[in-house]
Amino acid sequence: MFMLGATNPGALELIVNNRADVTAIGVGSAGIKIVSLLSRKTVLVDRFAYVSCDDGDFSTVEPRDTIHIESPVDQKLTPAIVRGLALRFHSRIREAMSGSRVVFVVAGLGGATGSGLAPVVASMAQERGATAVGIAVMPFDFEKKTKFYAGVSLRRLRAAARGVVVIDNETLLRSSSEDTTLADVYDTANKAAVKALGSLLSRAAEGSRPVGLNKFLGAVLRDGYSLLGVSSSGSEDKAEDALAGAVVSLGKLGDPKDATNALVSMNGDSTITAPDVGLVVDRVGSATGNPGLDVEYGVDYSGTAQLQVSLLASGFGSTKYDDYDPIAKVLGDRVLDDEMDCALPEGLDALQCCD
Repeated sequence: MFMLGATNPGALELIVNNRADVTAIGVGSAGIKIVSLLSRKTVLVDRFAYVSCDDGDFSTVEPRDTIHIESPVDQKLTPAIVRGLALRFHSRIREAMSGSRVVFVVAGLGGATGSGLAPVVASMAQERGATAVGIAVMPFDFEKKTKFYAGVSLRRLRAAARGVVVIDNETLLRSSSEDTTLADVYDTANKAAVKALGSLLSRAAEGSRPVGLNKFLGAVLRDGYSLLGVSSSGSEDKAEDALAGAVVSLGKLGDPKDATNALVSMNGDSTITAPDVGLVVDRVGSATGNPGLDVEYGVDYSGTAQLQVSLLASGFGSTKYDDYDPIAKVLGDRVLDDEMDCALPEGLDALQCCD
């Protein structure tokens, strides 16, 4: 499942004829893995870049596209320390997004690198006149120690970017066998995220009706939250079953009746019939408890007989992630000092590292 939030629909004016110079920047381990997988698909992204403090994250990407933020000492990193170490790399990050009109910032929140840098990179994109869309991978439910960093970073990312897509690993995974390793769990969730993103951002193919960048951003760049529920089915009634699963997935983060508009994408093969498309589009409103819902749609025939329905809906006021940042929940609209702090490893406080 994904969640999106935004504040300024005027950013849509940046997009002309459904094309733009679009850059995707993977930040940290999860962000790099997802962007690397996405780069192998035919999607509406023109350039890819990767930022990490661990050079082991770059094993599957082109060296020329990487920005390695090195630490001169061996010390446990925090988001604040990562931001401090990254100061002298700001010019390289800006160069990676130079000329872009849309920048996707993809990061796993909860770890030091993604939590520390995702809001910073989004702010840089906005300052350069691009439309920044954050794609945040939230921790699994069992990763309780990372949830505070994730909640704080998510709130800051929403403030820095025009829209934010939140990937719910727990929902994407759905099920795994008892002998599945932790590495397999993360790999499965990452691939599920890429499949859904690829469906929404696919380029036009023969016979398809792509969602396109305008519709995607139209769903993202709205007030409040937008949620993306994803489900697949290969049954005889696959269209109805997949839509029902997507709505159930949506409801795990918010009340579907709160939706004010929706975008639905269907990914499968030639067995997707016109009646299947009509059923899904017609029933989105009633399935969410909102019969008057405004619905846009896209169809991608590059998949398999297993029909995947991705349902993006906007207008939600809160989600389960509000509990990840208890300080913000207590303060509400009141803010103490919300500037992102920067630090340097112990003993390097006087190091001049700004670009």
